[in-house]
Amino acid sequence: MRSRYKIYVFTLFAAFLIGVSGCKKFIDVNQNPNDATPQNVTLAMILSAAERNIGGSFALGSGLGNTMSVYTHQITGRVGADRYGAGESGWSGLYNAISNLNVIITRATNENLFVYRGIAKIMKAYTYSMMVDVWGDIPFSEHDKFLEGIRQPKFDKGKDIYPQLITLLEEGIADITNPATNTVLPGNDDYIYKGNRTNWVKAANTIKLKMYTQVRLVQNVSAEVTALLSSPATLINSQAESFMLPFGPIGATDDRHPAFGDYNATQRGGQLPSPWLYEIMKGRNPDILTGLQDPRVPYYIYNQKSRIGGSNGVPENCTDYRDGGFITIIFGSSGPCRDGSNSQTYSLLGLFPAGGRFNDSAAIAVNTIGPQRAGTGARPHEFITYADRLFLEAELQHAGLVAGDARATFSNALDASFRHVDAVVTAVNPGAAGAPQTVPVISTLPATITYKSGVLAQYDAATTAKKLELIMTEKWINRIENPVDNYTDYRRTGYPVRFDPAPVGSTTSVAPPDGPVVTVLNDRLFPWSLPFSVNEIQLNSNAPPQKVPETYKVFWQP
Repeated sequence: MRSRYKIYVFTLFAAFLIGVSGCKKFIDVNQNPNDATPQNVTLAMILSAAERNIGGSFALGSGLGNTMSVYTHQITGRVGADRYGAGESGWSGLYNAISNLNVIITRATNENLFVYRGIAKIMKAYTYSMMVDVWGDIPFSEHDKFLEGIRQPKFDKGKDIYPQLITLLEEGIADITNPATNTVLPGNDDYIYKGNRTNWVKAANTIKLKMYTQVRLVQNVSAEVTALLSSPATLINSQAESFMLPFGPIGATDDRHPAFGDYNATQRGGQLPSPWLYEIMKGRNPDILTGLQDPRVPYYIYNQKSRIGGSNGVPENCTDYRDGGFITIIFGSSGPCRDGSNSQTYSLLGLFPAGGRFNDSAAIAVNTIGPQRAGTGARPHEFITYADRLFLEAELQHAGLVAGDARATFSNALDASFRHVDAVVTAVNPGAAGAPQTVPVISTLPATITYKSGVLAQYDAATTAKKLELIMTEKWINRIENPVDNYTDYRRTGYPVRFDPAPVGSTTSVAPPDGPVVTVLNDRLFPWSLPFSVNEIQLNSNAPPQKVPETYKVFWQP
């Protein structure tokens, strides 16, 4: 599995970035690595690196992002996450980033740089909230306390961490809106908002909305979410305000999105579009969105092959799952074609998920040895978009926690999700790719209008539970680039329904449209959280015993 962290740093600062996870560095050094930071390392460098590390750790294409995407059946492949067998995926990198945010908070306090401190607090709160969502109990209150004599940090309960993160977000807002003079302000070193203080406040409030929504099944949050939604202008309220981290095309450095890695790979098979996602988007699932062809399919999936008998229809080897030019691997496959080499045969994550190619039916194989005939990879990472905020609001209205018309908000969320695709297409700039492409504006396509009308018609005819399933399924489709949130949403709502191979589930075989029936097998239960870091448990005497991921639930799970 390829994982490429994009960090804009000088060599000197790169040494500094070797931070600390919960404890493992504490037992083999004699001083806090932060003390060794040269005084000429600017906060700008630290902020840039921390933002890139955090975004790169959660994005599709990272170890954690790919694991979560396989677990939620958006991608598949010959990887450890197949049959739910992945490990900790990303623990150390996130703690390293938090240690660097702590440097910003400490130095900004001493230097009266309130905006830097506020941004660092907001990013720290967001990162910790995502870590609690993935692992549950984690080192928090005693992490990075070497100078205070703490070398073996305890694990705090997730339910105790969450309220402190809300407080940290409020502190970040107070810092950013502090009228005191800052001697230096963030600008281009803040990759996310370029120092825009108003947007950082909106992001912080929207993170709070997200966190309150996630705990709604174990805590009454009606007052909190009502207060937030009563002032929509203080939340992410447009596509332009979305909380995102840009990635760029290859230049002096390779700044492309982590999920673009398959376009450069000589061997593929670890990051493929899932047949489960594909069939739902094609309208073939008998239980959800049945009969509705999602117009986003060619934006999501790029086919290197044509249909059988077409201009480029012959695969390199036999295929596990094939539908015309769509060729991939089935989760839990026990078929004879699962492990064959099909690097220039497999369908790839397309323009929208990875900054790759739009599927224009040309069926051009992407050969990394020859000229690069792919997209630019300049796809932003989504922390929280405007569409995401609307899906949260629709869920809260549907649950009766806030007043409002859930259907109308759901309709607006669908519109925002299509406009978001168009915004990503603009960022990727496929006209500048190795094989330039002109991509249709999806938000105004007749097929998009037809699809949305069909979704709302199903919503109108649905039961209360089915309405929630439709909201969460559309959110799942929209959130393909940040699959950690999809993993969280499934565990707390049960939606979208996932693929369930036997013997744990009920599906024993899959019949691809073009090809023989494939036997599927999965003998592991779905993991309700990821296991703790093995290094952490081995080196930290205050760490708990390793969990059983199949039974260990995060505190907000019902």
